[in-house]
Amino acid sequence: MKILIMGGTQFVSKSIAMQMIDNGHEVDIFTRGVQKVDYSGINRHIKGDRKSLECLQMIGDKNYDVIIDVSAYTKEDVQFLLKHVDIEKLKKYIFISSGAVYCESQEVIHEEQCRGENKNWGTYGLNKKKAEDFLFHMSEENGIPVTIFRPTYIYGKGNNLYREKYFFDRIEDGMAIPIPIKIDDNGRKNEVLTQFIYIDDMVKIIESCIGNEKSNGQAYNITHPDRVSWRKLIQTTSDVINKEAHIIEANNVALDIQDREFFPFRNVTYMLSIEKLIRDGLYVPKIELTDGLKLALEDYNRNFHACLDKRMNKIEYVIEKASTS
Repeated sequence: MKILIMGGTQFVSKSIAMQMIDNGHEVDIFTRGVQKVDYSGINRHIKGDRKSLECLQMIGDKNYDVIIDVSAYTKEDVQFLLKHVDIEKLKKYIFISSGAVYCESQEVIHEEQCRGENKNWGTYGLNKKKAEDFLFHMSEENGIPVTIFRPTYIYGKGNNLYREKYFFDRIEDGMAIPIPIKIDDNGRKNEVLTQFIYIDDMVKIIESCIGNEKSNGQAYNITHPDRVSWRKLIQTTSDVINKEAHIIEANNVALDIQDREFFPFRNVTYMLSIEKLIRDGLYVPKIELTDGLKLALEDYNRNFHACLDKRMNKIEYVIEKASTS
């Protein structure tokens, strides 16, 4: 198939492109041209701004069977792109959305549950939701075969975000890891649970919807179903490295700072059901957290490079305060 990937040089979009090339598809990628392509097999690398009419006209002369849109964040991003491709020839338009589109919940969320503004994710989730709404409309009114995916946290080889690498760094160097905790009105700790999806599983799920007519006009949660606490995440990482992790609990509310100022994830419950994905015959994720972290660690050791999250600038402050409280 002829596939256009919006993106292609960073973590998710790069992994998708490489998988599609490996499976014999003709793959074009569209990026800003800032990051270099460090893998082979690309048919055409279109460089430009997806918000620019001139740049999008460069893809208008070619019919694609599939578009996989990783780089769209707003309704306008999607709307502008679809104006400049031949939608009549499309066999599938795949939009990578996010679990951030859902309203805040402490329960496991199904696809039909409330979507809307969520203070934990801000405009990011709301803008993804508006893009989804536009695509649902296009599917219903114009028959465009749209499939939307809403992943939880993605991890694994090639991750450009300072997440699992942060834990690898701290544990390898024997440094303490502060974790945010929530205290209720009765002084009890409330454990936050979340879920993860290893990048290879995510890519296989995306590929499995191509040619699956049941997935047309549908949105799917994608994640591994295991529910993980921060302590379990760090302990599993510690087991994989075979080195003890030093965990310090920190009540960031009492410290009057945001959890993202010292921790790579938001301290909110984030659990999605994949019953619909299973029911409609899409690929089911198989890589459990321990195995996924082993693969991520292999990549970390093989392709080590310094990484940083500038928002996490209160780590040592939190350790000092939490240790003396």
